[in-house]
Amino acid sequence: MPPETRTGEFRKVARNRVISVTAALAAMIGLSGCGSDTINVPEGFYGSLAVEEPRAALLARDVLVNGGSAADAAVVTYFALAATLPSSGGLGATGSCLVFDPTVPRFERLEFYPAPAAEHGPTISLPSGPRAMFALQARYGRAKFEELLIEAERLARFGEPVSRALAYDLAVDGAVLAGDPEAARMFRPGGRPLEPQSRLLQIDLAATIGRLRGEGIGAFYAGPMARDFIASARLAGYAVDADRLRDALPRWSAVVGTRYANHVWAIAGQDATDTALAEIALALLLESAHWTSGTDAVRRHLLAEALSRSAEATLGKGLTAVAGRESDALMAGYDPTRRGLNAAPGRLNEALGSGAIDRSGATGFYIVDRFGMAVGCTVGLGAPFGSGSMAPGFGFLLGRPAVERVDGPGAAALLVGNMNASQTHLAVAASGGRPALSALLSTTLQHWEGRVNLGPATAAPRSHFAGGSGILAVDPALPPTERPALEAAGYRLEERPDLARVNGFRCVEGIPRRTLMCEAGVDPRSRGLGFFELGR
Repeated sequence: MPPETRTGEFRKVARNRVISVTAALAAMIGLSGCGSDTINVPEGFYGSLAVEEPRAALLARDVLVNGGSAADAAVVTYFALAATLPSSGGLGATGSCLVFDPTVPRFERLEFYPAPAAEHGPTISLPSGPRAMFALQARYGRAKFEELLIEAERLARFGEPVSRALAYDLAVDGAVLAGDPEAARMFRPGGRPLEPQSRLLQIDLAATIGRLRGEGIGAFYAGPMARDFIASARLAGYAVDADRLRDALPRWSAVVGTRYANHVWAIAGQDATDTALAEIALALLLESAHWTSGTDAVRRHLLAEALSRSAEATLGKGLTAVAGRESDALMAGYDPTRRGLNAAPGRLNEALGSGAIDRSGATGFYIVDRFGMAVGCTVGLGAPFGSGSMAPGFGFLLGRPAVERVDGPGAAALLVGNMNASQTHLAVAASGGRPALSALLSTTLQHWEGRVNLGPATAAPRSHFAGGSGILAVDPALPPTERPALEAAGYRLEERPDLARVNGFRCVEGIPRRTLMCEAGVDPRSRGLGFFELGR
């Protein structure tokens, strides 16, 4: 029988029988650092994931079902998005990933943030994503890397019906492709964006992925393939420096994050600024605020204040993290009844946007495997469809050298792990423009601190403070009883129907564990898929 999908409420794994993975077997499947310990995992459980594009989500699920690691599934997701969601992903997509491996235990960040490919002239972001995925899989994978690229190559070569996710992005943001003949021919034939279920063939992209499989990822950065790419970018009107391309390396670092309730909390953003903005706001909310105090309206105000103060810390003071007294200092003067002026309007505009607009250009996803390894990634092109230009002969859209600010793309992924108990506890991911940061934080805190199950938490009405305009964008379903308090606090309320999309997975007592108590929340606004499946 097919696996059973579980979402919403807390549920125990169907079977109590466990599979013991000894050190010898762990070595065979690539789990390092287990020593002589035995990891007990329930039979039939393979993990959970959420990806904002259905076909990529299905391929990632297949990897987990067939015994691959969360890292293997993340690699498949990255390359599948190149074929299925080029508005936000692709071989030109950059970003960051978090990896929590409870078998070591180890909590790491992999950074492959956007960086200019040349010092002078119009340029693009260095396409460091493929090399980052190779690094991720080399460190945490179980499969052969080249095998993980096969399905993405097939999707591009033989075509796949356009998903609702891509069709929406093409309709809303696809006008930028009109200036590039190749991109316009592929995604806007006859001047009209592709509609759902239209067949999308990407022969050049398939050939590029095939070359990566056959020649190795390194060939993209040095040698004939690299020279071909530099010439391709030049044809598109962009300069790429050969030395910068060769030296485009991802960076591993130990996660510092925020320590709260005996857990380490961390966020992966699309660039260093977004990562710092989200992590500082999270630290303020966890360490120096009282999320469960007051009404829902007070919590919306608190979220807006934390993001505003984080914008000042990040863009004004250049902080990348805060803790303890620093958190208290940033929240000093907070009034639960009045909006504060905590950052210059320009900084609020840059960090939080001016219109709470649903934008493509970046996407977040998480994957948790049966052994508790969790990967949370945020990847993006710097703007919807990146530069709007294809790399001729390579078949993918070129990313911008820096993330577009104000109402540009926004996405994030969050992981929570217990280093002492060696267990993963929570994974959350959000996409959909600048409101994604608010969606990620509010959903996470409503669940963890407010003890609201993930299903209701992901579906709940949301708000986002568009700081540059002073508008508090609110879900049309916002209860009328909250409005007077928010207006009295100094906010101008405006309804927005799509305030980002957020999905999450939680095991209350952690994973790996003999008996699991887990739940998943899939946002009804989502245009992708989320899974938490058990065999029968």
